[in-house]
Amino acid sequence: MHLISYEIVPIAEVSQLIDKLFEEKYSLHKYPKNNSIVQLNNYLNSLKEDIYVLVEYPYVDKVYRDSYYHYYSSKNQNYHRDCVRLSFFNKDIDKTFFRDAEKHKEIRESYLGFVVLRPTFPQVIGRSVIAPSALKESNFKSCITSVSTTANGLKLNVKGFPHASQNSETITCAETTIWCIMEYFGMRYPEYTPTLPSKISKILAAQSFERIWPSKGLTAQQISYALRELGFGVKVYSNAAYGKDFLQLLRIYVESGIPVVVAIQNAQGIGHAQCVIGRAKYDGPEIDGLSTFEDFGNNVNVFDFETMTLEHVFMDDNHPPYRVSQLESPAGFYSQPEWADCVITNFVVPLYSKIYLDAGEARAYAKSILRRYINNLKILNDVDIVMKVFLASSRSYKDYLNSNATLDPVVKELLLRSPMPKFVWISEISNKELLKEENVNGFLIIDATATKSHGLIAGLVGKTYFTENLNEILQINISLQPFKCYQNNLS
Repeated sequence: MHLISYEIVPIAEVSQLIDKLFEEKYSLHKYPKNNSIVQLNNYLNSLKEDIYVLVEYPYVDKVYRDSYYHYYSSKNQNYHRDCVRLSFFNKDIDKTFFRDAEKHKEIRESYLGFVVLRPTFPQVIGRSVIAPSALKESNFKSCITSVSTTANGLKLNVKGFPHASQNSETITCAETTIWCIMEYFGMRYPEYTPTLPSKISKILAAQSFERIWPSKGLTAQQISYALRELGFGVKVYSNAAYGKDFLQLLRIYVESGIPVVVAIQNAQGIGHAQCVIGRAKYDGPEIDGLSTFEDFGNNVNVFDFETMTLEHVFMDDNHPPYRVSQLESPAGFYSQPEWADCVITNFVVPLYSKIYLDAGEARAYAKSILRRYINNLKILNDVDIVMKVFLASSRSYKDYLNSNATLDPVVKELLLRSPMPKFVWISEISNKELLKEENVNGFLIIDATATKSHGLIAGLVGKTYFTENLNEILQINISLQPFKCYQNNLS
């Protein structure tokens, strides 16, 4: 019987400890051992230098064991079954704390996440969830979910986005991206469940005319098919079809808190899949940089929030989690010259299956409503406004309304008593100065299950609250002050 060994060391000493463990437990010779340590160091170097790490061996990892039993165990080469787990803390945790109930709160409050080291040398970085606060740089907002795990027998929780590197055989970049998305949605919503690599391969085998393993990667269409079979109402966008609106639509989905799969290519033969999960925080200069607007009549100019030039957050299985770059340069964090000039050619959006109004249609519909009310009812004049479009669950949006102390109480009560579908499109209305303070002064709420020409639930433009029912307009004039914008999609 082999007992689990564990050690707590500063992050600077982890590589030396793992090097010794690889040699003693896996009998790893020099070449793969050195390359494996390079992979580990690349990961650790993105984290803060004052972190302490709990190293546990052996660790049974569900994702690696799935690949092991379905693939590695049948190979002639002898592969190990057990992994190593690294757990991260923002302070020095003594080993005795784990057996002292009075210290458990301190451990939980200092926990920053984990990474599994699997014996697929040298591609050793396996399943991980790291809190953004563990990074050296985290000036961004991203999709985040709470993940339950353990460390040295103690139940813990970390808020982050699932990540893993490819092992180049059972999972390449595309399968890894699908796995990350299912892990995220499965932890966050009861409609979905986390998915193991063997299930992804089984789904893909249904439309493949050749073997699935070793994997040769997937097309955007195959990724879309797999996500659809896993319960999503998938929408696929191509740069060629959408032109100048392509990246704007991508930004709308990211602002909606939806992790988006992007396919990138360049002329040097690179083809790769990534996941975009968030964006950099914006400040005055980025807001003032909004320059392209539409004239809606009545001397009202409308700027689109999604034209703002912001860096976005990428989960890339060749790099540590939460890499940041412009959407126009999705491989900007690669140093190798062969990755230069990559562009996003397609993106795949995993939507809730009952969402029938997509981002482009929702934005166009919101603009048509706003234009109609500006011109017919003269509820706005002589102003510049910024319109921000995003998707939200009605439950989350009503919770935001209920807890928003800056929103007019009459409007709050009307909205909280309005029936809404599971998801709604929100078009927040503000101006550049309000946006700098994260305030808005109006909105349109649109039924996400509606068609492109019907579905307005309620609107607040100028000082007029209105609803439409069978083209009958209900208007209420109110005294309105700016109120805090919705921020529940990205954390």
